[in-house]
Amino acid sequence: MDFGYIPESMLAEVDFGLPADPSINALVLDGKRVASPQLFLGTTRWTQADWVGNLYPARAKPADFLRYYSEQFNCIELNATHYKIYDAETLSKWGAMVAGTPEFQFCAKLYQGISHRGTLKGKEAMTREFVAGLKGLMGPRGAAVPVFIQLSENFGPARQVELLEYLSALPGVGQGLEAARAEPAAAGGNLALVNSRMRWLVELRHPDWFNKPSVTGHVFSAFNKLGIGAVITDVAGRRDVCHMQLPAKHTMIRFVGNQLHATDYQRLEAWAQRLANWFDAGLEQAYFILHMGDDAVVPAFAVEAARILSSATGIHLPTPVLHESGPSQGSLF
Repeated sequence: MDFGYIPESMLAEVDFGLPADPSINALVLDGKRVASPQLFLGTTRWTQADWVGNLYPARAKPADFLRYYSEQFNCIELNATHYKIYDAETLSKWGAMVAGTPEFQFCAKLYQGISHRGTLKGKEAMTREFVAGLKGLMGPRGAAVPVFIQLSENFGPARQVELLEYLSALPGVGQGLEAARAEPAAAGGNLALVNSRMRWLVELRHPDWFNKPSVTGHVFSAFNKLGIGAVITDVAGRRDVCHMQLPAKHTMIRFVGNQLHATDYQRLEAWAQRLANWFDAGLEQAYFILHMGDDAVVPAFAVEAARILSSATGIHLPTPVLHESGPSQGSLF
């Protein structure tokens, strides 16, 4: 990930401490741990051949990589959907490959033609097409489909009304969710099922979302009213986007490491404790996505991440089992 990148020589100057929780968190989290909180750990890609003999068995074939991946992690940041709108038939092939791990979830990234090209206005039909394809990822398991909307660094608060109007019309948001649940199965029931399983999150990148407390508070309060979660990006060169805002009871942390720099492990420990606190206070779901700068180091770091996060939160995570030889992976962007 190029966003927020700084050279290793500058890492010692960065304050990686996690900010205090904002006031909205106490309003969203009711102070009581839910019965079955969910924690997901994953990375950004399953197709890296260099993981054969390390994360995957020595004789693993590319056609089986996703199945092996799903046995090591319980989610993936699906960047492929950012570059193309897939139909349900195509995505169902990926869904079928993880059928043996019913807890596995694909975290789909919204198509860039919606989020990055022009205005969000008039994108309703394209959004419906995107969402309809996601049914393929649910499979017979009826798995939830978290979708995160990454906005560009140029998308600032001046476009807040445009953003909120778009979000309020999303499938599964507000009245859309109630309508989906009421929709007869014989009349669009497939789309209704997808709508009812959607979990939306937004990643804000423009600095002005975070420069003024009034702007920050307003947008995340609006997300709260819509049930939209926030993506928190922990990256060295943009500490403002590591914001700790929880407008909903589900969140995604995009953890951008620095090729096993010592600070990566310190940051991991801090996140484990923060997530433990949030789960104890009522957080329902968290997706922790690893971006390590060099995906050759992802398998070894993932073992530590699973162990540390599980121990701190009391939530079981699958711990990757590494084979005797090999490294690597590569990011999809």
